Amino acid sequence: MKINLRFILILPLLAVLATNAAFWEFIYGPQVDQEPEGIKLYTYLLFALSVASIVFYGRYMEPLIRKWMYVVLACIGGLMLESYADQGSWMSYPHVFSKLFVLLIMFGVYAFHRRFGLPSLSQLIGALVFVLLANLLVFHRDSLSLSAFAENERGFGSAAAYLFVPVTLYCLNRYLTHGNILMLLSFFVCLPLIIFLQHRSVWIATAIAVPLDLLLLLRTPGAKFSFTKVVMLVALPAILGSLGVTMVVLNNPEVVTRMQTNVEDMANADKQGTGSWRLKQLESYIPYVQDRPVAGWRLEGFELPMQFYDPSNDQPMWPDHTGHHFHNFYLDRAFYFGVLGILMVVLIPIIRVVQRLFQRGPMRADTALLIAYFGCLLVFGTSYDWSTYHFGLLGLLLAAVAEPEPQAEPLPAYEAPKWAAEPATLVAS
Repeated sequence: MKINLRFILILPLLAVLATNAAFWEFIYGPQVDQEPEGIKLYTYLLFALSVASIVFYGRYMEPLIRKWMYVVLACIGGLMLESYADQGSWMSYPHVFSKLFVLLIMFGVYAFHRRFGLPSLSQLIGALVFVLLANLLVFHRDSLSLSAFAENERGFGSAAAYLFVPVTLYCLNRYLTHGNILMLLSFFVCLPLIIFLQHRSVWIATAIAVPLDLLLLLRTPGAKFSFTKVVMLVALPAILGSLGVTMVVLNNPEVVTRMQTNVEDMANADKQGTGSWRLKQLESYIPYVQDRPVAGWRLEGFELPMQFYDPSNDQPMWPDHTGHHFHNFYLDRAFYFGVLGILMVVLIPIIRVVQRLFQRGPMRADTALLIAYFGCLLVFGTSYDWSTYHFGLLGLLLAAVAEPEPQAEPLPAYEAPKWAAEPATLVAS
């Protein structure tokens, strides 16, 4: 009897995903407003394990990724020297250093899967679905009601809600490649859940990821866009959606009002809702980014007093000397490390993805999923800073695009009929 141990390959990613509240709430509970101290220590452990992975499996890295890693390590070393020269400590402000150390998680996950191969995405998604649904049912059951929706009780934070995006893409891909009706129904369960959790940034990310994923699936040999499947994808949600909307309108008009408010917030992001809040934060810090556009403020940025004030009481949004908590990945990296800080994170992944897109031949459905996920992550970064687990999935993406794709089965060789191979015989009359 053989025991398949390939499920072990999902453990590194699950370890990184455990930094999200959907996982650690099972230990610390949902009443914790800020990230617990234990999770911060756990993240430092992940940094150490990532370094070990790099040391043991770094030789399996592609040359471009290895050079990128050397650049990141050099920047960490330079920041440590700057810290020692200015503060007399090698790591004076961990908040700033963590923005570079988190890249080590990406390299560690990448090196691990380059050595041992890609994990089973079905096992990873299965574990993820189990944790997300268990968390909702155990800790946030009250948020799954129409009254909670009307009162904007979200249950999940944006980073946790964003985990439903790869689940949604996986269900869609499995339906199109295997014709699994259960996966189609799961897809139509995930989409309402994403809407119900009311994170508009996740709505936009999903609206970008799904069409991009469908476009990439055109290169997947097993994906079939038959008339029946397309009708099921379009007609089923149209029928169920119209019935559901009708029932909601008749029984819960406040839910419709809440949806209208959400749509208006997205349409007028510069005037209302959280979009207006983000715009004010951007306006508060743009002068400092423009003052040091190339390499940013680095450790001095941590010492800079809080520049963003709460619109409701005109008080600093966060206490001084706790870091500047940006709701924008690009503003965060530009403030601390300038344009170089943004390029340090996104340039090589974009290059590798573009290289993969220009390669001829088929593409695995899982690779298409990860590329679509990365595409919407670039947009999601305009509303939120990237979480730790995003870098783990980014490492998986880099490993996936480096793997040779399965070749399409060649057509059978043409065999000439026997009569064509035999010389013609003239029969004398």
